[in-house]
Amino acid sequence: MSFFLMKPFWVVVFSVLLLSVTLFSLLFTPSAAQNRLRPIPAHAQLVYNNQNPDWFLSFFPSFGKMDDGFSKHWKKKFQTLEKNPLAVATVPFNGREGRDTWVAVSELGGLTALLFRWQLLLFPPEGVTPSRAYAVWPVWKLEHPALPAWARVRFALTDGLLICSISDDSHDIYKLLDTLDGRAASLANRRIGGWNDGILE
Repeated sequence: MSFFLMKPFWVVVFSVLLLSVTLFSLLFTPSAAQNRLRPIPAHAQLVYNNQNPDWFLSFFPSFGKMDDGFSKHWKKKFQTLEKNPLAVATVPFNGREGRDTWVAVSELGGLTALLFRWQLLLFPPEGVTPSRAYAVWPVWKLEHPALPAWARVRFALTDGLLICSISDDSHDIYKLLDTLDGRAASLANRRIGGWNDGILE
């Protein structure tokens, strides 16, 4: 009888421990996991890399600020991007039409990325649908009439990072996640090694 009486106690204990571990991992996500250069391949051309990207994003006034329902829903999310460190690069992945892939990586932080991920899973806005996941990281695709016909927009939310690719090949996002996972050389390692990129900082 005592064993069955103790079971609810252990359920509570394990639940509290699980919650504590989750909160700790969110609040103390390793800085290496939030390095915005980690998902960018070493052979990329870094276009922009800054802690405060609001002026850079101001060059794209239509993004998130149009009058349609989709953009109204994302206006606050766009403002969140304006306040977080951002890196933008082009990568010659040799897509179907020979275009370079545009890559944007924003350092959202662990808690913000998790909340954003759950919002997309539970209440995705019109035009955003799930794509094939990469291991434990879900991937989404964005479709909108304002996008060029060739543009395949894919993005993922990892431990603190929002990673987005715009190209003519929908598989490019997985190459970025491969790079983040250490399966390919990263721009973060290249810069640590002493390379000097001509970028806007």
